[in-house]
Amino acid sequence: MELLPSDLNQQCRTIDDSYFCQRELAVDVDNLPLGLEGAQDGWYLHTGHEEMLGLGIAKQWRLPSLSSSARSMDLERQRLLQQGLLPHSLIAGGWAFDTSRTPDRLWKSFGASQWILPTLLIRKTMRNTRVILTTVAQNDRSIHDATQSSTKLLQFLSRQPIRSAEKPRLISSSSSPSSEQWIRRVEQAIATIHSGSINKLVLARRVDARFTKKPGIADILKLLRLHNPSTTVFAFKSHGHTFLGATPERLLQLRGNQLQTMALAGTTSRGHSRDEDHNQILSLLASPKDRREHATVVDQITRILKAYANLTVPTTPKVLSLSNVHHLWTPIEGTLQTPTSLLSLSALLHPTPAVGGEPKEEALEWLKNHEGIDRGWYAGGIGFMDLAGNGNIWVSLRSALLRGSTAHCYVGCGIMPDSVPAQELAESEWKLQAMLSALGVNQ
Repeated sequence: MELLPSDLNQQCRTIDDSYFCQRELAVDVDNLPLGLEGAQDGWYLHTGHEEMLGLGIAKQWRLPSLSSSARSMDLERQRLLQQGLLPHSLIAGGWAFDTSRTPDRLWKSFGASQWILPTLLIRKTMRNTRVILTTVAQNDRSIHDATQSSTKLLQFLSRQPIRSAEKPRLISSSSSPSSEQWIRRVEQAIATIHSGSINKLVLARRVDARFTKKPGIADILKLLRLHNPSTTVFAFKSHGHTFLGATPERLLQLRGNQLQTMALAGTTSRGHSRDEDHNQILSLLASPKDRREHATVVDQITRILKAYANLTVPTTPKVLSLSNVHHLWTPIEGTLQTPTSLLSLSALLHPTPAVGGEPKEEALEWLKNHEGIDRGWYAGGIGFMDLAGNGNIWVSLRSALLRGSTAHCYVGCGIMPDSVPAQELAESEWKLQAMLSALGVNQ
C-alpha cells in the first residue's frame, strides 16, 4: 500500500487533461466505523450482508431538491462510467424529508440533497474486502495533493482505536416540541383528518440529548448493529457533523431490472416475556387502526410502481420484530417493464404515507405549517448506487444528528382518525429507545 500513491502519481502524469485516477486493492480491514472518527466528510453503511465505508471527496454534488438529484445523478454516474471509472465504484448520499424547505441551522451542512464519490471506498462482504482509491488530477500540484490525501486516508487501515477511560455522560435532555405540545399537535392532526381533507398524517418530534463530551461515532454504530441486527445501520458525515441511525425500512432496491421495496407501518411495543410478546404480535395483527394505516402505505406504493413494473404483493402483512418494537411489514418485489432508474423511482415513492401522510401533497403542506420542527434528513432517503445504476435507498429512520456534544434524536408516529394522543406519545418513546440506548442514555 505504501507504493500505491506513487503508482497513482505516475498514472496521472500520463494524461494532460483533468480526469479521475483509480486503483483497486484486496486487503483485510477491521472496524470500518473507526474511519469516520477523524474524517470531516464520509459515509458508512452496514446492511447485514455487507459493510461499506467511504472517506474523503473525489467528487461531490450538492443539489437543491430530490427531483434535481434524480435527473443530475443519473447523468453524472453515466458520465463517470464513460470516463473509465470502475462500474462498481459507489456514490452515496441522501436527501431531506422536505427538500422544498430551506434547512435550519442544524442541517445547514447537509443541504437538501448531497452525494459523494469517495476518495477511499472500502466494501466488505463475507467473501472479500475491496478497496478503491479514486483521485482527481488537473496538474502536478493536484496530483501531489491527491496522492498525499490518499496516503493519509490509508493510514487509518492500520490504526488502533484509542479507548477513552471516561465515556460521555448525559447532562440534560429536552423535547422539541415538548411532550405536552406534541400531544396537542396530535389532537390537531386528528381533527384535520376528521375534517376529511387528509386521510393520514405522520408527526415527528425531536429529543436533544446533551453530553459531557462528544459521543464516539464508532461506538454508537457498533451498538446499533449489535442491538438492531434486522436493520440497516448508516452514517453520513458532512463538515464534521454526523447523521446516523438504524433504519428498518428500505425505500427501494434496484438490481438490473429487479426491484424490491416494502411497506412498513403499524407499530406496537415488545412484551416483557415470551407470552406477552406473542400477545403483542397478535394484537398488532388484529388492530383495525394499524391495519388501515398499513394498507394506506401498501396501496400508494403499488399504485406508483405498477406503472413501471410487474409486482408481487402479499395480500396480508407480516410482522417485523426489532429489539424494541414490532411493525406490520409487507415486502414488495417486481420486474421493471419500463426503463427507469433507482433515484427516479425513489423520487416518485418519497415520501410514502409511512413517513408523510396521505394524500402526499396535502400532508406535506399541513406538516410544513403545523409540525413545528425541521426534520432535515430524518425520514428522507439515504443510500448508494454504483455507476451501472444498481443500488439501495433506505428511509432514514430511528436516527440522530450529532453536532459536537449534542445528539438530536428524531422519531415520528402515524396519526389516523382513531389515534389516541397519549398512546402515540408512548409509541414515539418506544421508537426512541434504539437510538437512546446506543447513546448510553438508558444504561
